[in-house]
Amino acid sequence: MLDLKILKRALFVGIVFQLVLLGCGYFWPHFRPGLLFACMMTAAVAGMLYARDLGRGFLPGMMGGAAVGAASGLVAVTGASILGEEPEIWIPYGGMVLMLSGMVGGIFGEIDAGMRAYIVRKLGN
Repeated sequence: MLDLKILKRALFVGIVFQLVLLGCGYFWPHFRPGLLFACMMTAAVAGMLYARDLGRGFLPGMMGGAAVGAASGLVAVTGASILGEEPEIWIPYGGMVLMLSGMVGGIFGEIDAGMRAYIVRKLGN
C-alpha cells in the first residue's frame, strides 16, 4: 500500500530538515521558541510531499504522511534527547505529535494532487 520509492524520498527530506532544525536549536538558543512549530511544519511538509507524489487517495496519503512524520519526528526527538535538551520521557509524545502533523500533511497533499489532476484535465481539453 505504501510506495517505498516515494517514501524514501519523503523520509530523506523530512529527516534532513529535522536534523537541520535540531542543529539550529542547539547552537542558536534564540531559535528555540519556534522550534516545535518548525518541527511540526517540517513533518507536515514531508507528509504532503509523499501524498502529492503518490496521488492514490486519502487513506494511503494519510498513512504515508503519518509514517514520514513519525520517522522524522523520532529522529528529531531522539537527537534532542542525545544532545541533552529534553528528558527521554518526551520521545513518544514528540513522535505522536509529529506523526499527527505528517498525517495532516498527507491530507493536504492528496487535496493538492486532486487539484493538480483537475487543472491538468481542464487545461488539456
